[in-house]
Amino acid sequence: MNIQYYIQKSLIELGLSEGEAKIYFEVLKKPGVEASFLQKQGKYSPAGIYKILNSLTDKGILISVKSGRMSAYFPVPLVDISKKLDTKKRKIARISDKLKELDRLKSLPNEVELYEDTELSDFYLNIPYKIDDFIWCIGSFEAVVHFFGADIEKQFINTRIKKGHTADAVIFDNSDYAKDLARRNASEKRETKFVQHNGYPMEFSYLYGDTYLNFYRDSEGEVKVLKSESPEIAKAKNIQYQMLWNSTQG
Repeated sequence: MNIQYYIQKSLIELGLSEGEAKIYFEVLKKPGVEASFLQKQGKYSPAGIYKILNSLTDKGILISVKSGRMSAYFPVPLVDISKKLDTKKRKIARISDKLKELDRLKSLPNEVELYEDTELSDFYLNIPYKIDDFIWCIGSFEAVVHFFGADIEKQFINTRIKKGHTADAVIFDNSDYAKDLARRNASEKRETKFVQHNGYPMEFSYLYGDTYLNFYRDSEGEVKVLKSESPEIAKAKNIQYQMLWNSTQG
């Protein structure tokens, strides 16, 4: 059975129809797509495609963003859908794991890079020089310290400050490192919000311009960097992060 079959099966388990599962896949492959494109792909009537899109939006599977008279549709991240699956049977939990892996590999097709040891630190310290204005920081700050160490992170922040770049951070852990970071917000040109999540993985993401970076440790313990320079993915991530920021207390 291929991964698409597993995911369609899991979405149907969540109460989606076969047509809804297929449309979700089309949006997953092309974030920001309009209804007219989906209508042609699936050979639906105008009423039929809007019925499916409205249903998926109401169920929290798609995000609709108005642009003039038209609406663009973006997929809710597969990892978020997987959380719903985690509450189901052990059999469905196996599908959840596949969704989490696919969220990295399927939705970020442009480039995958692996850096190790000093190479990884050099890559990380070069990021502030590539930022034009503003950077999103999302995830576990404890992971930042574990992957690079406090000294490397301080160099990163100092360079960002010297370049005049501000940051918004949504942090999913309650570690001493994270609390200390929040206390330095004013001096380090940053706003920080916390989301209490005991099961959040040891990983974090940056978004600046059209660049999306996800740092995580794989099953063998190696730190990997998933890198995307897709305007479509950056736009979708920016919308997701803005919604998360607006719904989170400081």
